[in-house]
Amino acid sequence: MPAAHATLIPELEQALCHISVDRYAETVRRVADFFLAGAAQFNPDHVQLFDRVLGRLVVAVENKVLGELARRLAPIRNAPPDVMRRLAGNADIAVAAPVLTRSTRLADADLIAIATTQSQAHRLAISGRSVLSEAVTDLLVECGDRDVARNLAANRGARFTETGIAVLAVRAVHDPVLAEKLAQRPDVPTDVLHGLMREAAVDVRQRLMAIARADEHAEFAGLVAKVPPEITDAAQQAQAWREVRLLKGAGRLTEAELLAFAADGRTKHMHAALALICDVSIDVVRRLMSGEEPEAALMLCQAAGLSWPAARAIVEAGHAAAARRADKVFDDFAPLLPSTATHIVGFLSAAAA
Repeated sequence: MPAAHATLIPELEQALCHISVDRYAETVRRVADFFLAGAAQFNPDHVQLFDRVLGRLVVAVENKVLGELARRLAPIRNAPPDVMRRLAGNADIAVAAPVLTRSTRLADADLIAIATTQSQAHRLAISGRSVLSEAVTDLLVECGDRDVARNLAANRGARFTETGIAVLAVRAVHDPVLAEKLAQRPDVPTDVLHGLMREAAVDVRQRLMAIARADEHAEFAGLVAKVPPEITDAAQQAQAWREVRLLKGAGRLTEAELLAFAADGRTKHMHAALALICDVSIDVVRRLMSGEEPEAALMLCQAAGLSWPAARAIVEAGHAAAARRADKVFDDFAPLLPSTATHIVGFLSAAAA
């Protein structure tokens, strides 16, 4: 270690007593410069001192400075560990992402705690780490959104338990991109891939067939031929119902989720979500969404408390008649209060029973 560095280290903490808060940002940058210049030669005691010094500074600087610090420290193998945990757990993803993606100073317990309490953006950053343990991937598979699941499946440095792979396969039943990434992993058991092929939606099967090797193509075709369409449809609807109920239980069954179902063509998930929100059966939702009058489908969306633009998007995605004459339907149909729409949907449900 350079002699100048050795002389200055004991003075760092004492110097903080004489620095005004408005100079903290400048001090963070100078301390980071100092650390980076000698990081390779610092021993654990030195690193601990930097941890204390920076730890006192980072609580009083803006996120722009913290983001810069995170980007500089993330690749450093002996970066101050407590500071790295603070940066990784920052609610601002611009601060957290560099550390979550690159820092080797984070333990599995740190990653799990952050994935449990922070946003989907934080989970997405974690899912891109070069190495991920089974404990972390199990949690991400369970609570991560579509982008997290896809990123995990594409990450060859991620290790999965049998349960984790099975849950990913279930999620891939209605997600052709996830299914393709999963099918290309060497660690996915053959029986899981076969199960996915049997249960998959039509577009997912088509994607899997398109990327299948010559020897797999005939095998996949044989699997599909053995599954009666009505059984596949019922299995897919049951799975959609389970997944949507989990979302509701976690407080994540939002308007945004419904719009995502519509955009992705996940009609069964959309029906299940509307049924749960409106407290009616899936059969009733299907009748109202696919009947002769798209106004009934629109009323169902209003009973669910959806905004007018969201109701329009969902009805158009799930009702061909509405899509063909959308302008007339939506221009002529005035928005109702959710309570009024709920009473009307209840009446229509009883009449259709």
